Amino acid sequence: MSISLDIGTNEVKLIELEKVNDDASVSRVFSKPTLSDMNSFDPEKLEKANWVACIKDLFEEIKLAPKKIKTITTAISGKNLSVKEITTLEMKEEELLQSLEFEAKKHIPLDGTEAVMDYHIKGNNENEIDKINVILVATTKNIIKQFDSIVRESGFKNSIFDAEPIALTNCMAHNYGKSEDGIDVILDIGSNSTTLVVSSNDNTFFTREIDIAGFHIIKEVMKKYDTNYLDAENILKEDGVNALGTAEDEADTFSLQVADKTIISNLIDEIRKSLRYYVKSNNGNANFKRLFIGGGYAQIEGLKEQISDELRIKTEILNPFNNIASDIKIDNPSKYCVAVGLALRGLL
Repeated sequence: MSISLDIGTNEVKLIELEKVNDDASVSRVFSKPTLSDMNSFDPEKLEKANWVACIKDLFEEIKLAPKKIKTITTAISGKNLSVKEITTLEMKEEELLQSLEFEAKKHIPLDGTEAVMDYHIKGNNENEIDKINVILVATTKNIIKQFDSIVRESGFKNSIFDAEPIALTNCMAHNYGKSEDGIDVILDIGSNSTTLVVSSNDNTFFTREIDIAGFHIIKEVMKKYDTNYLDAENILKEDGVNALGTAEDEADTFSLQVADKTIISNLIDEIRKSLRYYVKSNNGNANFKRLFIGGGYAQIEGLKEQISDELRIKTEILNPFNNIASDIKIDNPSKYCVAVGLALRGLL
């Protein structure tokens, strides 16, 4: 049995997986909003007490005592860590650790505390002899303490911290497998940020946080219709990308005007910039095969089609239960992508 907790800004999500005949099976799926009054929701104003109260309420509702759970697996968001693939000389473990610690300090934000890191050796570098490719995950001791305090004050004794981009990659790979002759792109559209992950066996691992996500899209709908948060969210659910209008304004036959871009267009522009950067970083060698959309706002009507048309990549919704047995009816399954990726790690 493996229980994971995705502590998001909009919701806290819980997944419990168990092994049945060597396959993963869902035994629990739950989610709960971080605030009881979502009209006052603002990711920047959330405090530790909001998450702790939400987690305690969730476990009380499902009649599960946190203290009885041996280990809970949760994640640190992409905004609070650095995940990079680097090439380094093949060396002994002690020397490698020292080298990676020096590399980690170059990428994480300085907050006065020491670096905390983990790494995975992908294998030998194909272009340089005696060098290896390593995926390095780094954050700081202070950030670990902040996340750990939420978990412990919620009543848990032990926790494993994973990285959201890694959890997303594991979720995709388990449910769909990796492209053998191309590169996979994962786009997890959360509430406060969108996590972009580029994953491939033969190419560089890459991830980036984009500061356009569900909350920002809903705020634009609120402005357009002069309404509150919940009503704007309902309008977005009903009308999809059309709730924001089109990228082109209606114009008279003989008039010239500049088209206003929607926030969806801005999000796609940021994705395009990220993928262009990836192509340049890999000397033009990048065959993007599939793009998966996950996260709580993955299923906005028309979003998948707009991304596919503008980026010219085969695009589909990432179903985290595509290859996991479940007898439970799950609403908006895409929002559980991180939670499922975390729980899969706990089954190993």
